[in-house]
Amino acid sequence: MARSDRPDTPPLATTERRIFLHGCCASWGEQGVLLTGAPGSGKSDLLLRLVDAGFNLVADDRVELRIDAQGAWASPAPNLAGFIEVRGLGIVRMPSRPHAALALCVELGDFPDAPRLPPALRHAETGLWLLRLDARRAGAIAVIRTALRCLNGEYGLFAGLNGADGTILPFPYDIENG
Repeated sequence: MARSDRPDTPPLATTERRIFLHGCCASWGEQGVLLTGAPGSGKSDLLLRLVDAGFNLVADDRVELRIDAQGAWASPAPNLAGFIEVRGLGIVRMPSRPHAALALCVELGDFPDAPRLPPALRHAETGLWLLRLDARRAGAIAVIRTALRCLNGEYGLFAGLNGADGTILPFPYDIENG
């Protein structure tokens, strides 16, 4: 079956770029989250916590990015699809998605001098919001889910990663009147 005939593969574009990187990917609904960081930064551990919190596994350890004018998609390396490393347990096979349209990039690490309200940051390869986060932080999953809700318009980001200066855009619905 040709690649374009496979229902689990996004369509190819003529100006696409493909990049392989060391990282992980999970999806919340249709929104993919790319996790990057140095070795030992907690990518697989946070990925496991995201999956445990209801996210879908897309890729662990090696991610193939496909970037074109329509957006960025993440897929697992073919020989790693459906596998996740669980430190202290081993390599686990679990249900996974074959790809996800990326909505958010998260760089994991120790950022002691990070401002409470970050400046507008973009992932160099995808142009998507770049959230810098310590994977060990207890609220890491909630921060990621909140960022996704801001991106899809469910919440409004008053100031911070989106570059906003404190002038909030209206919510897509009126909270007080339901």
